[in-house]
Amino acid sequence: MPKIAIVGAGFSGLGLCYHLLQCGYQVTLFDPKGIGGGASGIASGLLHPYPGESARMSWRGLEAMREAELLIDKASEALGRAVARKEGILHLAISEKKKEAFLQRANTQDDVEWWDAKTCHERVKGAHFCPGIFIRSGQTVHPKLYLKGLWKVCQKEGAELEKKEVDVASLKGFDQIVIAAGSGIRKMKECESLNVKLNKGQLLVCTKPSYFNPGFSLVGKGYLALSEDENRCYLGSTYEHEFITEQPCIGHATEMIFSRIGQFLPSYGAFEVTECLSGMRVVNRKTYHPIVGKLREGVWVLTAMGSRGLLYHGLMGKMLAQAIVANDPLLIPKEVRL
Repeated sequence: MPKIAIVGAGFSGLGLCYHLLQCGYQVTLFDPKGIGGGASGIASGLLHPYPGESARMSWRGLEAMREAELLIDKASEALGRAVARKEGILHLAISEKKKEAFLQRANTQDDVEWWDAKTCHERVKGAHFCPGIFIRSGQTVHPKLYLKGLWKVCQKEGAELEKKEVDVASLKGFDQIVIAAGSGIRKMKECESLNVKLNKGQLLVCTKPSYFNPGFSLVGKGYLALSEDENRCYLGSTYEHEFITEQPCIGHATEMIFSRIGQFLPSYGAFEVTECLSGMRVVNRKTYHPIVGKLREGVWVLTAMGSRGLLYHGLMGKMLAQAIVANDPLLIPKEVRL
């Protein structure tokens, strides 16, 4: 049985782990922070294929959604409880430019509904009077719970985890090595030539006011993501290209996030901030696409998921697993291939 080492135990590492196990590989994960201990564990959990100001369909968005949903259902089954809320996501149009783009999206996508300003205001108490699109296929995934469930699936299939920091040179006895680390990629000399950068993301953990219960998460300029705890939610996020520390800075984060949230939810002052969390995203300098491929014989990479790790981890994990099995990096689509 071929042995594979995966460096990183977030969305990318576990998505790849699952697919390699289905191919009959023996998989060991290495991560000093454990399962979901990095940026994946504090992700917003907002899963849908229509990101950005114009809500355009992501590259291979529907395919990516199907692969992510498969893993989410596997994780839910393993834990015996739902790891995601499947009530949809409302994306509010806070500018004329957004309104035009969102109307087009509602007219061309079957899973997208146009909601006028009155409907949005009635469904979301405390929101600005503005229209939006309701993405019926949208889900709010609870990242730590989901990763716990997916790891349980992988463990049952024979995967192992070692909570320690490693480099490629120290990984002896493996047929293939995959670097699927987040910010830890900085310490991998094999990845020094990759055209990536880091940005810092912070979010606020908040107690919801009693009147606020729309039943779905919201996106505007920033987001409000519901939690598995009915009394709690997450407000986010910052995208900091320059930062002094990687640690949470609650004052700075609160100022930045409230300025965003206030553009579609003026009642944000009723949300009590209880904690601030931070993580480092690895992003592609050229495009919004991940970077997947072969670094050299026996060493592969899966990185630069940015803020779309939840959307792409299942699909990219499946594609890379197929390429590893065939030892053919050309099986990876050129849009993401290293």
